[in-house]
Amino acid sequence: MPSRAIASRFLLLAILLSLSSAGLGGGDKGNRRDKGDLVKWRTLAAGEAESRASSKPVLYFLTADWCGPCHTMKEEIFADPNLAGLINKQFIPVQVVDRRREDGQNAPEVDAVFRRFRVNGFPTLILSRPAGKQGFSATGWSDKAGTKEFLSMARERLAELERAAKE
Repeated sequence: MPSRAIASRFLLLAILLSLSSAGLGGGDKGNRRDKGDLVKWRTLAAGEAESRASSKPVLYFLTADWCGPCHTMKEEIFADPNLAGLINKQFIPVQVVDRRREDGQNAPEVDAVFRRFRVNGFPTLILSRPAGKQGFSATGWSDKAGTKEFLSMARERLAELERAAKE
């Protein structure tokens, strides 16, 4: 009897380890899916086209699959119904994923965004117009209040710049 119980436990442990190494057990942060992200992310091309048509500014979220703080931001900030609702209503959210570690390079349009905004860390939020050379950015993970404050400040400053450009 005892050997049968040990064998059953060993088999269960082997199954759990194989699920974990396949990325199905939740232990592999690099391959995990972010739960609860309520933001309606667009691709770079689709988001910029929608921004031009709607007059809403683009909120770029520059991220990488290996970035732990990026996943935390998705799970805590973008999963908050109030913040996600604000983002979806006031901005065109565009997720730009760095793939240099995984693929050795990025698509040219992704590298162009990184150069345009001089991105040097993840996560980075940038509020800008699709053709704008200037954007307002925040690099690093922030809590809900800090993110909401950044979004409000960046939106106001972008509107001020656009008003000044029309004068």
